[in-house]
Amino acid sequence: MTNIPLQQLKSEYSNCTKCKELCNFRSQTIFGSGDLNASVLLIGEAPGKTEDEQGIPFCGASGKILQELLESINLTREEVFITNTILCRPPKNRNPKKDEIQNCNDRLFKTIQAINPKVIVTIGNFASKTILKKEAKPGITKIRGQVFQLQIEDQKYQVVPVVHPANLLYNGRNPVILEQMKKDFQVVIETTESND
Repeated sequence: MTNIPLQQLKSEYSNCTKCKELCNFRSQTIFGSGDLNASVLLIGEAPGKTEDEQGIPFCGASGKILQELLESINLTREEVFITNTILCRPPKNRNPKKDEIQNCNDRLFKTIQAINPKVIVTIGNFASKTILKKEAKPGITKIRGQVFQLQIEDQKYQVVPVVHPANLLYNGRNPVILEQMKKDFQVVIETTESND
């Protein structure tokens, strides 16, 4: 089943020129990939080098961990939809700037409405702060694996913040961190099933 509003949004943002620095640096906008009518929507931070080259979010080293986490709850990449807080790779993979996040906000919230997922998974601090605003102030480690409410117009969504897979790489694939991440993904699937 095709999702017309999402396809229109993708087309509208394929040549976005709102952020001059990002436009000059990116090779393409990375809109997202997966099931256009997914029950689970994952939102990351920003595309990295590999994503910018291949046009797919989370296709590098972090993507392999994300795939492992999805498999731990019997989901595949094809069954979820993955996008980012911003659509373009920042220079040297720096953090997204406030105005860049702001420029991409309308697209992000319209993406949520077009997919209408049962659960939104915010990956890392930037996605969590963008979606949850004040609830995300303590930082991802304090709110990870909890369920929050997001309201867009008259629609309510369940949001589960999780630690970014890159965190596992920075910590030498520490098995304790991996287990924590798998527990957070267990919350994702339980929340999805409770909304059936």
